[in-house]
Amino acid sequence: MQMANYKSLSVMKNNVVLFLVVVLAGFIGLTDIYAKGKGSSGGYKSYKEGKAIDGDTFRYKGQRYRIQQYNAPELGQPGAKKATRDLQRKLDSGKYKWSPVAKDVYGRTIVKEKEK
Repeated sequence: MQMANYKSLSVMKNNVVLFLVVVLAGFIGLTDIYAKGKGSSGGYKSYKEGKAIDGDTFRYKGQRYRIQQYNAPELGQPGAKKATRDLQRKLDSGKYKWSPVAKDVYGRTIVKEKEK
C-alpha cells in the first residue's frame, strides 16, 4: 500500500513540475512580447537591423514580426517584390517604430506601426 502511495505521489510531483515549467515558459513568452525596446517610448522600438521577408513581415534577431493592418501581396503575386522593397526601406530608414501587441497563429509577433 505504501509503494502505491509513493508512486502516485511521484506522478503528482512530476505533473506539478511540468505545470510550473509550462507556466514559466508562457510567462517568459509574454514578457518577450510586451518588452519595451531599449530607449523606446511607450513600447515602440526601431528594428533597423531587420530583414523584410515580404511586404508585411520581417525578421529581426531570429524572430518574425508581422505589421498589424498591413495586407501586402504574398510572394509570387504581382506587387510582392515592390512591397518587400518598400518594407525593407522602412526598416533601413530608422524612421519607423513598432510596438508588439500579440502573437498570431504562426508564432509571429504582431506589431503596430508608428512613424517617428
